[in-house]
Amino acid sequence: MKNIIYLLGSILAILIICSACNDEWKEEQYIQYACLKAPAGSGSTVTQIRVKYRSEETTRYQLPVIMSGTTLNSKDRDIHIVLDPDTLDIYNREHFYSRTDLYYHLLEGSFYDIPNPVVHIPAGKQSALLDINFKLKDIDLVEQWVLPLKIDDDPSYNYQSHPRKDYNNALLWVTPFNDYSGTYGTTNLSVYTETSNQPIIENQRTTHVVDENSIFFYAGVTKEERRDRKYFKVIATFNAETDSTGTVSLEAAYPDVIKLQVIGQPTYQVVKVMDTAKPTLQRRTVTVSMEYTFEDALEVPDHITRYSVKGTMSMQRNINTLIEDEEFAIEW
Repeated sequence: MKNIIYLLGSILAILIICSACNDEWKEEQYIQYACLKAPAGSGSTVTQIRVKYRSEETTRYQLPVIMSGTTLNSKDRDIHIVLDPDTLDIYNREHFYSRTDLYYHLLEGSFYDIPNPVVHIPAGKQSALLDINFKLKDIDLVEQWVLPLKIDDDPSYNYQSHPRKDYNNALLWVTPFNDYSGTYGTTNLSVYTETSNQPIIENQRTTHVVDENSIFFYAGVTKEERRDRKYFKVIATFNAETDSTGTVSLEAAYPDVIKLQVIGQPTYQVVKVMDTAKPTLQRRTVTVSMEYTFEDALEVPDHITRYSVKGTMSMQRNINTLIEDEEFAIEW
């Protein structure tokens, strides 16, 4: 009998505890803060965003603004978004020190527009979107451009921004893309000096947008971290002859500096293959074949190093054909 009473008492105690726990979770466990959702890479507070390049049109990007907490947003909120150049300055100094040539640059106002910097989140909703319209014609991607934003706080506003770094601000590294830009594998692209038959091989080379049909890369194995990298900028323009093949025109941004000489006619080919395991996934590969020579009179004082480059470089994109927006359809 005592055991039965003890068992019933234990069950009753558990039910009371569970009931108390359930009631507890009906109330907000934290503070409802306003936040910007901009996931950054590992070890970084900078968020790279991919924006389709259009020279004569704008491209819209939508930045999520959310209310944190364990319960639904309790009231109508009007979240004010402002520029945050101070955080960008701090980031540059902490990460690049005296290498000001590697600093992220504040994106110029002519390259974007925010129609309404006040985002309305109605009661019962947890998020809304900030529209940012980019128009990136003539942007020079030798430099890296960041749009730094944060949530503005004021006693008169009906919200409080999140107190933690990276929750109430967003450093958006704007990266335009076209059909040919991205990271190419270059293990089949050989670079020789005039004094050696041993090729210099790099695993990959990053290319950047110039316009809808043009990209640029740095000649040979020129590092993207070089202070004088802009002088080695080679512009490649893709001239379509069929849907999948064409020629490539190579042009030096500073022809008097690197003395670029193109040998033969560079060409490209595009191959599209649907994945056998994932039938909605398209694998699109761009292969560029080229040969050229150039000079480097800047790296070693009073000495000119002459290089020859020959071979192919390839870039593969995996594209989810079910997603219309290219920015999200491509598996970056």
